Amino acid sequence: MSTSPSTLEYFLECLSDVPDLRAKAMFGEYGIYSWDRMFALACDGSLFFKTTPETLSYFSDTTTKAYPGSRNTAPANPEWLENRDELTKISLLTISLIPPTKNKKICK
Repeated sequence: MSTSPSTLEYFLECLSDVPDLRAKAMFGEYGIYSWDRMFALACDGSLFFKTTPETLSYFSDTTTKAYPGSRNTAPANPEWLENRDELTKISLLTISLIPPTKNKKICK
């Protein structure tokens, strides 16, 4: 099951306090970016965050992954979607701890 456009819009509305927010379609799902950093994913109708050793303790479920084989992802705690301040806080922390997305050069 892929993420519907209305679900993506809901996630983006919940994340609207995050600066420079954008979503990019990826393999039928979506990567969510801020400041050229993919910090979250919308997969199967759920919001997942990239995790780091510093953020892992914030998540109540650290075993469910965004997709089979994914590493360093965890679903957003359900209460975060009801509390924009908490969602913004974990988003900004995550963004500050992951490197910018690298642009891949195309070989000619």
